[in-house]
Amino acid sequence: MELEILNDLKSYLGMDYDDSMESTLLFCVKRAILLFKSYRNYPSFYTEQMIENDMERCYACVWDLVLLQYVKNGVEFQNSHSESGTSRSWNSENEIFSMHRIVPIAGIC
Repeated sequence: MELEILNDLKSYLGMDYDDSMESTLLFCVKRAILLFKSYRNYPSFYTEQMIENDMERCYACVWDLVLLQYVKNGVEFQNSHSESGTSRSWNSENEIFSMHRIVPIAGIC
């Protein structure tokens, strides 16, 4: 999944992409995947294939987490930013999960 998202991200960036960005983009992809897996809290009986299938089904959420990580690169932990008349604010990771209706997987002990 990492390479698929990385390639999609390169396509998304188009002419704004250059090879020097690849390690940063790959970091953003890895972080988003780890965050998604942590949030979903997959039970121990889930196989790697089950996890991969779930993540493919939730690709849009993972993609949005990657983009959030990318646009906040260098301004981590800021909720908003204002400079020279331009203001920016970001959704939180929790808002992205909510927007995509992603919830942790619960199990019965």
